[in-house]
Amino acid sequence: MQTLRNLQAHALSSSPEDVRQRDGEQGGIGLADPVSRGILTMQDAQQLFDVFFSACHDLAPCSSVRTQAKAAEVKARSPFLFTSICLIGARYWEVDDPVRSSQNWLHPRYSALVTIFDEQIRSLLLRPSSSDFTLDVVQAFLLSIQWPALDFGDSGPDGSEAAPRTRFNDAYAWLLIGIAIRFAKHIGLDGCAKVDYTAQGVGEEELARMRVWLNLISIDRHLTLTAGLPSTLEPPPTNVIRAFGSHPLAQPGDLKLAGLSELVAIVQRAAVSCGDVSLRNLDVISLQVANAELDEWEKRWSLVLGSAESQAHKQRMPFTALRWYRLALNAIPIGATLGESSRGIVAPTPPALAKGVEAAFQLLWQYSSEAVAERREREAATEDTTYHMNFTALSSFMFAVDSYLVTHSYAAVFLVLLYDRGCIDAELNCYPLTQSQPPPSVPPTSRLSRIIQFAASIFDGVCQGAAHHPAMQYRTIVANALHTLGQYQTQSENAAGTSIDDLLSSLMDPGQDWAFLRDLGFSLTEA
Repeated sequence: MQTLRNLQAHALSSSPEDVRQRDGEQGGIGLADPVSRGILTMQDAQQLFDVFFSACHDLAPCSSVRTQAKAAEVKARSPFLFTSICLIGARYWEVDDPVRSSQNWLHPRYSALVTIFDEQIRSLLLRPSSSDFTLDVVQAFLLSIQWPALDFGDSGPDGSEAAPRTRFNDAYAWLLIGIAIRFAKHIGLDGCAKVDYTAQGVGEEELARMRVWLNLISIDRHLTLTAGLPSTLEPPPTNVIRAFGSHPLAQPGDLKLAGLSELVAIVQRAAVSCGDVSLRNLDVISLQVANAELDEWEKRWSLVLGSAESQAHKQRMPFTALRWYRLALNAIPIGATLGESSRGIVAPTPPALAKGVEAAFQLLWQYSSEAVAERREREAATEDTTYHMNFTALSSFMFAVDSYLVTHSYAAVFLVLLYDRGCIDAELNCYPLTQSQPPPSVPPTSRLSRIIQFAASIFDGVCQGAAHHPAMQYRTIVANALHTLGQYQTQSENAAGTSIDDLLSSLMDPGQDWAFLRDLGFSLTEA
């Protein structure tokens, strides 16, 4: 919640004269941009835009490439959107320089960019004007949720600079998405669901509005799946979504966004079916229907977005979202079982267990070379070999939205926790009843060991040579999950081994929001 703390500090410290001098006679955020402040040159700003559109945009395509790729034009129209895109690009300023990027990818004026961004948020929230309610501002909110600013802590005792930490957590995202929804509804963005995208006269503006609206809906629903926070938006009808994605003026990412929106609709139907918008009371029948719809979605959209020659499309959005949706939905009924097993109660494992385990495995395995080989996935996944990194897939993960870092580290913790609670064996086979005895040592050649080792290598690969990458804090989480597997060998030789609760508690560092682990039987308050 660093943004809110900064807002309070600025509000208390800024006099009216300071505000007028900083923001100019126009009020609002008219002059508060990095170039006008002398922090960036326009050449630097355009380079940051190029980084964003070449490396980040396709991972969450809410921007309009044809109208927003030129930094000068966006600066003139919306300083807030201009700063938001610059701030994202500034994360990866030196990513292509193997010498300078060995310690830091961030732009040298990154902290100053964050300060300007916080000032713009303050202006929007404390002194809004009617001119601030625009599509560009809603889009800027979305980008700042998906690639939030990084904050620097206090320096170490030796004077060394503290590693930056992402602001992303569920509470931060939920707060900003609520503000974005208010802005969106004020400008009638919810009317996108009623537009006939097959009609004459539908152009760039209508597509841009729908692009932002669908991204808004997907983030809103994502927070339901991660933290059980209630969503407030519903996806448009399927025929409207598909007409948008196949429009002659659509961007390449629009069809993928249409596919993602159909996934959101599946989750929405499950919420309506079980009568709980938070999905915490998802019943067996509603879950079975959702799983069947997810399977059908995968078949249909593999034909739309895939090819007979390659499985590479399954390593990109919206198939990455498919795996997370499967995991999140099927993890819900597993929580009660894990809670009982942690108290030594033998209980039947839920029918959703196999789906959840496979989804967690696939979420991590998708970054392997074996995942794109021209053979059956299950056959390749079960071979007794080390999984090899697909560096094309890894390169996209380097620029992924911050929520991806959470979901992938969660998948690793999920599998280790299931093993500890006696729900699965080391080959990821599900037990019909939870096992009451301590888990045995994990063979290095087992599927569990290999996939957790591979998960650790994913985060190692992303963070290698990038001390300031936001994945660093999640790298520690996955490394501890791998370390936990080694503890079972220690426990088999020495009864004084470390318990998984002790190891999991070490993951709950201050400010990290793992609220959804409550559904898996792990108490944050007791950790």
